[in-house]
Amino acid sequence: MKIKDMEIFLDLLNTKSPTHTANNFGVTQSSISIIIKNIEHSLGGVLFERLGKKLLPTPKALYLGNTWMKLVQEYHKSLKDLHDENILLGDIKIAATQSIVEHFLGPILFEFKSNFPKIKIHFQTENSKECLNLLKNGYIEFALIETELNPLLLEYEDLQMEFWHKDELVVATSDKKLGKKEFYIDELLNKKWILREAGSGLRDKFLGEIGAISKKLDIFLELDRMTALKEIVLQKNAISVFSKKSIERELRNKSLYEIKLKNINLERNFYTLKRKNYNFNRALEKFEFFLRNYKI
Repeated sequence: MKIKDMEIFLDLLNTKSPTHTANNFGVTQSSISIIIKNIEHSLGGVLFERLGKKLLPTPKALYLGNTWMKLVQEYHKSLKDLHDENILLGDIKIAATQSIVEHFLGPILFEFKSNFPKIKIHFQTENSKECLNLLKNGYIEFALIETELNPLLLEYEDLQMEFWHKDELVVATSDKKLGKKEFYIDELLNKKWILREAGSGLRDKFLGEIGAISKKLDIFLELDRMTALKEIVLQKNAISVFSKKSIERELRNKSLYEIKLKNINLERNFYTLKRKNYNFNRALEKFEFFLRNYKI
């Protein structure tokens, strides 16, 4: 049964005139008659009886009209809802790296969900490499990563990467003496360095910036959770690399001290990543717009 056939039936209930209903829908009177006969045939009963030039609905037609009116109203309401920004529907599947999740993305997801409560967010926290794998294999639709990918890889995998946000990394320790002057990186090789696990964008950025000297860096401990790493650095005279945003409070209250490094640039970029040709998802499109316009 077509929605339009239901609408014609309901209009005929109101006008009781095939001529008027035909005019209302811009079709011929014979088309109206055929539609009503088809409905009667499918339901196995008469819906209208003719009285002069008017049609009188049978009890079955009146009952059907009450039921179908609700169905047609719900149908049109659902169409309106799909285009209503305030009740946007859908699911989005996202992954992001730990640093982005812990220090940037939480408030964004909260505000987005507050604005669009009917959108369901499926979210994972992974390193940049795993975010890429999840996207390639179709488990997610959108990723936020810390690593700039090779353009040839992006072309080969048919992926689209765009700059999202700039972040500043700092080398920090709880040892106050180390925060008082600048160092060349090789002057700190004898310290206890604690870094994120292999595959971490933060780790890759730091090791890439210090270049060949990274082969001489004796990594004392590797951890896959930034909160655990921070706690150890706070309690021991160890050194690690942090997103500056993640230790702003500790730097202010002087429980951690930034170690200035000579000739090392620790600014990095965050990127969005998605497939170039993905099934259109209006909810995801809205999230992308919200993400890019959110003031961090």
